[in-house]
Amino acid sequence: MSELKRAARALVETRSERFESLHGLAESKSRLEKALESIGVPGSTVFTPTWSEANGRATLDVRFAPPPGIQRLLKALSLGMALAVAMSAWAVVTQEGSVQFMLPLFTVLAILAVPFVALGLGSQREAAEARLKRAIRVALRDEAERLPAPQRWEDED
Repeated sequence: MSELKRAARALVETRSERFESLHGLAESKSRLEKALESIGVPGSTVFTPTWSEANGRATLDVRFAPPPGIQRLLKALSLGMALAVAMSAWAVVTQEGSVQFMLPLFTVLAILAVPFVALGLGSQREAAEARLKRAIRVALRDEAERLPAPQRWEDED
């Protein structure tokens, strides 16, 4: 459950990170632009870069904000769940037949699915930010991309 809480918190919080460059300000900006073009920044990722320079080296402060529609989505999801619970209670009290059983069953299954939706959205945001952070480090700190070595199996020629 703690992983779910962490992912849900990561979905709505604003985070900041600082990257120090090995290069001057103009070169750092151009290197970052090239790196961002090469990875193709996802449209749902909201980040705000702020540049500063000291002693001939650039520093980049990046603020990662939640996507603009995430609050609306979560509120709509909450409203939908509340309506489903109310309709299920109404169906149990007033209806007969399959509606009396199927609507509450659908509501229970939907309620059980909500944590997985939050987990998926939070993980998607963290993955997009991790891609951006890695691209920034590669551009500003000249780090290698550190891709895993190609794996060879014993039965390969």
